[in-house]
Amino acid sequence: MAFDWSRFLVLAEELGRRRNDAAALRTAISRAYYAAFCSARLRLRQDGVPIPSTSVAHRLVWNHYINENAQHWRAIGIAGERLRRARNRADYDDYFPQLASTVRISLARARRIIAALHSPPV
Repeated sequence: MAFDWSRFLVLAEELGRRRNDAAALRTAISRAYYAAFCSARLRLRQDGVPIPSTSVAHRLVWNHYINENAQHWRAIGIAGERLRRARNRADYDDYFPQLASTVRISLARARRIIAALHSPPV
């Protein structure tokens, strides 16, 4: 049985409550991203889409959704790319203005992506 990647979102939400801990807040963004990314990647793999186990997978996964015909799937890809940019900033930038607000946005974005992956397009 595959790992439930949405468990990372539970951890991200716990870390996101540590308002005065920049390391926890940055990690919350990162874990929120990986909850969404790995959930999206798993869905594609289950649908038979080959996704490599390299760093290229990040762009491939979100681009796959962005290039879908249904707006439902495109919205997942767009939100995923935005979440990826926030994760890169959290993981690599020395300075991160508006960290707390980015945590809130990232958690909400990850929740929406995971929910959308489990609901059919309308």
